[in-house]
Amino acid sequence: MEQLDITIEEPVWPAYSKISVADFGARAEKGYCNGAAFQQAIDYCKQKGIAELTVPAGVYHFYEGRHPLFEGMQDFRFDGGGSELIFSTVAAYVKIRHCKRAVFQNFTVDWDWSCEQLASIGLVREVAADGSYFDLQFPEYEQVPEKLAIRTLNAMHPRTLTPGCELGREFGGERFGEIARKDRNTLRITVPKEEVPDFHFLRRGQTYIVRHYIYDANAFELHGNQHLRMRNVTVYSAPGHAFVTTGDQHHWTLEHCRIVRRPGTTRCISATADGCHISNSQGYFIIEHCDFSYNGDDCLNIHDNSVQGFVRINERTIQLGRVQDWRNPFGQGDLVEFRLADLSPAGFSGIISSVEWEEQQQRCTIAFEEPLPEGLPDNTILFNRRYNSGHYIVRCNFFHQNRARGILLHSSYGVVEHNHFLMNQGSAIQIECGAEARWAEGFGVEDLTIRHNLIESCDVNHWNMAVIYMGVYLKQGRTQYPIFQNIAIEHNTIVNCPQQAIYVSSCSQVAIRGNAILNPNSGPVKTERDGDENCVRNREFYQGSLMVSHGQDIQISGNQLLATVPAASKQIYVDGATSTNIETMNNVGFE
Repeated sequence: MEQLDITIEEPVWPAYSKISVADFGARAEKGYCNGAAFQQAIDYCKQKGIAELTVPAGVYHFYEGRHPLFEGMQDFRFDGGGSELIFSTVAAYVKIRHCKRAVFQNFTVDWDWSCEQLASIGLVREVAADGSYFDLQFPEYEQVPEKLAIRTLNAMHPRTLTPGCELGREFGGERFGEIARKDRNTLRITVPKEEVPDFHFLRRGQTYIVRHYIYDANAFELHGNQHLRMRNVTVYSAPGHAFVTTGDQHHWTLEHCRIVRRPGTTRCISATADGCHISNSQGYFIIEHCDFSYNGDDCLNIHDNSVQGFVRINERTIQLGRVQDWRNPFGQGDLVEFRLADLSPAGFSGIISSVEWEEQQQRCTIAFEEPLPEGLPDNTILFNRRYNSGHYIVRCNFFHQNRARGILLHSSYGVVEHNHFLMNQGSAIQIECGAEARWAEGFGVEDLTIRHNLIESCDVNHWNMAVIYMGVYLKQGRTQYPIFQNIAIEHNTIVNCPQQAIYVSSCSQVAIRGNAILNPNSGPVKTERDGDENCVRNREFYQGSLMVSHGQDIQISGNQLLATVPAASKQIYVDGATSTNIETMNNVGFE
């Protein structure tokens, strides 16, 4: 792997000066909107070249969507002084765009839960014998609000109240029929007749995170910045992602940032979506000494978006469906690589000459500078090579007790080291690439090192069969093409995984060495009937504690397996892999 050299430049101040938001009328007073005062202070700093904007310690409220925008700041620092910024409008809390050598530090953001909760605890009190309804109690409320949006129900452990539980399920509220009030804090939810078989798992006493918001508004939107530092920033909650990074952003860092529930509350969620969502960017970032927890989706998601399928208009022009300009930002001059449905190269890349969007129809028409080859299949996958969110270091972080995965990796040239993963609902580390109806993410992963991590009790919901999982999602299933190459998984400790410890597929030049695996395959097998849309299919194909499928040039050596409970008898399982060098694992304990 190439040596990663990621240096974040500090602000350069020929002459240092600072002002306070208080100078522009900001007040730490509930009911007072600080939007105008903060924005006037920000704009003044930009106009006058002020080096630092400070905030006196206090709690500052923002209303009516009047939220801070930092645009084009250069050699600048924002110091929150330990303050809290509280929001109650469904819009991004703070936008930071096209800044250069900027630092944002020492403050907390949160949603005003006294106005409306982002999620609630739901307790199943009764299930009809014929499955036609169930009663869901909301113990946090004396009286359930009249209009309580039930967007999703996500299983949580009834005692620890953490996301996920053994064989846990989740489902969307759109599948319900009539919802009526049974008593002050209990709703009776009707299950349509055709849906009843799919809800066979409902039982009295089950507990769920009921999300009222999901991807509605982000805490921080970071777009097109260079040499940006986010330091000692806490997100207690947000109705969407906590941090989102897009566009030409490169060379940036999250340092000592936290996504956690506010202490002293009964909250079951922090951010309702990803902790940090990185897509269609220019990479070169460091995330270190952070604490991400209780968020409603992946703690960290690194990817660029692809598109599968097109209609040829003429020799230079194609039309794409199921696309949106924010998710698939094709533009003039972008280099697009064409891949076959199995992710292998189609042998053609073209430069875009023009793009026309039809947003209402989620459609765009792309013209290329050169003619496209004849015979390109209509299920070809497009990689927009203008973007590359790779080149990253993720180290010394704590990723824990969240819905979905700890880290979702779709980008190349990374080091993931010295992190602690605890009770992630899905895999601790998921390396993936693919295309399907719901999403299409990743261009493959090369040159990745995963080392010296502690992974404990992850894949709580038994989603992906392994706590370190590498695979594709394609309509036709696995691909023999090695979309994952030159990857080392070494010197990690993996404890108490319900299924496999490590699964790798569609890969080449992978080394799995020096790992300690304690009590793998320790949970009940989740059958197809117990699964949901986030679970891998064909679970009977997964064997052993460490498995290789559709791989080549795989090196497995120096790993240890220790079992204090009965585990799978077969330790290493190889299916359809070639040129594999395996050194038998040292086995201690139960056979």
